Amino acid sequence: MSIINTLVEGDLDEAAAVKLVRDTHHVPGVCYGKRGWGYIRNKIQGFNQAARALHCLTLVNFMDTGLPCPAEVVEQWLPHRQPRMLFRVVVQELESWLIADRGNLADFLSVDVAFVPMGPEQLEDPKQELINIARHSRRKQIRSAVVPEAGSTAQVGKLYVSEMMRFIETRWDIQIARTNAPSLNQCLLALEALP
Repeated sequence: MSIINTLVEGDLDEAAAVKLVRDTHHVPGVCYGKRGWGYIRNKIQGFNQAARALHCLTLVNFMDTGLPCPAEVVEQWLPHRQPRMLFRVVVQELESWLIADRGNLADFLSVDVAFVPMGPEQLEDPKQELINIARHSRRKQIRSAVVPEAGSTAQVGKLYVSEMMRFIETRWDIQIARTNAPSLNQCLLALEALP
């Protein structure tokens, strides 16, 4: 069991990181970042140096980086990674990992599981896909929370983050999700390998 600090893009990523740390029998430490991927890109070297002493799980959404492949993100951003720096590239973005637990997501959103696509890491825009799934919800409360209002310029519904955090905390099964999301599986393998 290790204490693991986290470095993430936003609140939803923090909820996922904490869940991953706890479910692999570690203790969540301090969460840093939550200012977008640019903050992580600019500060990663300092956090890497801090990882000489403390474990740090860093999650970066691949689609935000603009690079051609996840391996290149690691090579360019962190060529000299400290052993305690768990730098993981989420393919494509965190919503891919949530969609990977198809059955629980379908139940949470009150939709037929047929609306939840397989192969979530191949989706071009997983967040938009998740919102589109929620459009089919049998519950008005879910639709109004997750889907942006008609005519709105918002990309997500007003309660999108809090609803998806609730899903992570109460329903998301990472053991099921890892079988449908290779980048999640690699993240969990790294956490499980820690003492």
